Amino acid sequence: MRFEGLIFDCDGVLVDSEPFSCGTWNVIFEEQYNIDIGTNYNAILGKKLLDTAEYYSKKYNLPYDNETLKKLAQLKEDTYYIIAKGKLNPIPGVNRVIQDAKNLNLKIAVASSGSINKIDFNLSQAGLNNDFRNIVSADDVKHAKPAPDIFIEAMNRLGIEPKKCIIIEDSLSGIKAAKSSGAFTIGIATTFPTEKLNEADLIIKNYDELDLSQLIL
Repeated sequence: MRFEGLIFDCDGVLVDSEPFSCGTWNVIFEEQYNIDIGTNYNAILGKKLLDTAEYYSKKYNLPYDNETLKKLAQLKEDTYYIIAKGKLNPIPGVNRVIQDAKNLNLKIAVASSGSINKIDFNLSQAGLNNDFRNIVSADDVKHAKPAPDIFIEAMNRLGIEPKKCIIIEDSLSGIKAAKSSGAFTIGIATTFPTEKLNEADLIIKNYDELDLSQLIL
C-alpha cells in the first residue's frame, strides 16, 4: 500500500472544540485585564498554551514573566474544561474515517498542540477516547507547530516512515508542520476556507470528500 499510517490533529479535525478553546481566551483576558481580544484567532491556532499566553501579553503590552505565563495558561486550561464540558462533538464524518482507517489496517494516532489532559478531555467528551492508543501532545516535544517535531514523534511511535504517513490538519501552522515532516498532508476546511489551505497536498471541505481506500491503494 502507498500509506501505512494516519495521524489526526485534535481540535477542528477530530473534535469541534476550536470555538470553545479559542473563545476561552476571550473570557480570560476580559476577566483578568478587561481586554477584548476579538475573534480573529488566526495567529494562535496550533500554538501551545504558553506561546499563546505570551502572544497576547506582548500584543497588549502586559507585564509578564514565566511564572505569570504559566498561571495564565493554567487558568485558561481550567476555564476551558468548565466552558466546554458537555458541548463537544466529533467533527461530522470523522467516525467513519477512523473506522475506514482501521478496516484498511492503517496505524492511527493523534498529534495535538494541546496538553495531554486537554486531548484526553476532548476525545472523551466527543466519545472518541477508545479509538486511539497513540497520542502525542505538546508536552512530548521541544518545538511546537509549525515545527514538525510533534508529527515526527507520532510517526516514530507508530513505526512508520514519513512518506508512508497521512496527516490531517485544519490550521495553517499545522499544515506547515505536517508538510515539513515529509508526510502526505490533507487540509480540512473546518477552521480556514479552502483557499487558505493551499500548502496541503489534498484539500477537503469535509470528511464526505475523503475516501481513504482510493487514496492509499
